[in-house]
Amino acid sequence: MTIVTLTSDWNKGDFYLGALTGRLASVSPEINLVHIANSIPTFDVLHETFVLKNSYRHFPANTIHLLGVMCEPTPEHPMVIVFANNHYFIGVNDGRFAQLFENPPYMAFKINSDEPFSTFMAPALFANGVRTILENTFEQTTTACDLKRESIARVVYDENTIVGKVVYIDSFGNAITNIEKVIFDKVHKARTFTIFVQGPHLKIKKISRSYDQNNPGELLALFNSLGNLEIALNLSSLAQLEGITLVSEVRIKFNNE
Repeated sequence: MTIVTLTSDWNKGDFYLGALTGRLASVSPEINLVHIANSIPTFDVLHETFVLKNSYRHFPANTIHLLGVMCEPTPEHPMVIVFANNHYFIGVNDGRFAQLFENPPYMAFKINSDEPFSTFMAPALFANGVRTILENTFEQTTTACDLKRESIARVVYDENTIVGKVVYIDSFGNAITNIEKVIFDKVHKARTFTIFVQGPHLKIKKISRSYDQNNPGELLALFNSLGNLEIALNLSSLAQLEGITLVSEVRIKFNNE
């Protein structure tokens, strides 16, 4: 059985999921379609790539992953197949793969199609891509192309400061940043520090091991299971109460005294 995952902003009440399911069943009745997430905020490609980046490695090698957010292709941004880290990915070649991989491959395979243009081509192209992978017909059904590589914001740090941003807000309103523990440990050197969240007003001066070390409503920071710095209000929604959004800046200043 072939596992195909879908990460999308397609609501369960829409016909999009039914159309895709039918297309994939027509490719092979042995396909097992798994929904990683179908509640991604509308048009939020960054949210999509964060969820998939931290999910796909838990699936078996050679799983096929469909990127369903803003998935309608254009002549400038065609639908492509990418093979990386022993997994297959099918999505629009608009730069999002640079968000998905630390070291994205340089080559992709554009999915060729003879179907007439429409405003909802994604299910057919997804199915064509899955068929290409299963039947190994890359030479007949795809064209090799360069993978678009958008520049993305990285963590900036020196010997006294780390500057990152919020890259994901979970369903509890907790803000996950792109600051990794390995970078924090490299700069920390047992010094005291202050974490500034979206300006000078929200300050944190310690790293907690868990949420239960803090009182309800208390602002806290910890390194989560992904190894990323997470900012939260214990038993409350940081995003809702403090207006934290994606790309909100998080700055850590280390003291030399």
